[in-house]
Amino acid sequence: MQNRINLVFATNQDYIQHLCAALKSLLENNKDLSFRIYLINSGIAENIYRKIIRVITPYNCQMENIVISDDYFRGLVLTHHYSKEIYYRLLIPQLIHEEKALYLDADIIVNGSIKELYNQDIEDYYVCAVEDPFFDRYEELNIKPSAKYFNSGVILINIKKWRETDLQKKVIDYVEKNYNIIHFPDQDALNSLIQGKWKRLPLKYNLTVILGADYETKFNMFGKDELREAKNNPIIIHYTGGSKPWQLKNTHPYKKLYWKYLRMTPYRFSIPTELQPLNLLRSIIPKSLKQLIKHLLKKQAK
Repeated sequence: MQNRINLVFATNQDYIQHLCAALKSLLENNKDLSFRIYLINSGIAENIYRKIIRVITPYNCQMENIVISDDYFRGLVLTHHYSKEIYYRLLIPQLIHEEKALYLDADIIVNGSIKELYNQDIEDYYVCAVEDPFFDRYEELNIKPSAKYFNSGVILINIKKWRETDLQKKVIDYVEKNYNIIHFPDQDALNSLIQGKWKRLPLKYNLTVILGADYETKFNMFGKDELREAKNNPIIIHYTGGSKPWQLKNTHPYKKLYWKYLRMTPYRFSIPTELQPLNLLRSIIPKSLKQLIKHLLKKQAK
């Protein structure tokens, strides 16, 4: 059993508020553990970075700020759909000299102990992860249905195995060659290449679904006991999809947990995005006036 956790977040400056909520929830609910947190990013302003340090300072936690140069991404597929951030977690074997690490997306809340998750035996697997119940593109991505498909927002990574098999390069090559058919570049590529060589985690460690009244029928691939455990005691809540808990109209059943932990950070006075002054102003300006302003700005730029 290990008490020190190697943890990785990969984000940009726009997501630091949500990262702080995630960190606070993680550290508050795992005070018996020590953490080495690796933050992969393309540059964070000093005053913003100090807010992250304020969150982790009361705990047994070290932070390593890993700033990525744009040189890493020359020649890769980078468009409005594929940003450089999608490749960050693929750099983990190159940047982090550990045998394993737990990668977490920043749009999560940790609601319990991750000790059991981190201490999984992964010697024979590339990752430990939770199955994605919505996936149905097995034939398109040439994935065996028996292999299943995992969500890469919460993955325990066998860094040693990735490094030994050069998986990072294979994934990037796959993305480059198949950009026209993939929806989630690193996730689709990892699943296609690993082909089932991953260890399944209980749903409670990456709850991406909303367990409503008919959840036992709708998500029966998880089994009744696993579903009930996830509903009653989710450990990691992952706010996937376009609607997020920091948005006013979001109705996620665990929305309040996000705001609970955010209020314990330097972002305690934050308000929903729609109520922020600039967004309020945008919402009340008529569309015709927006178009006129845009036209005048273009004309002035010529």
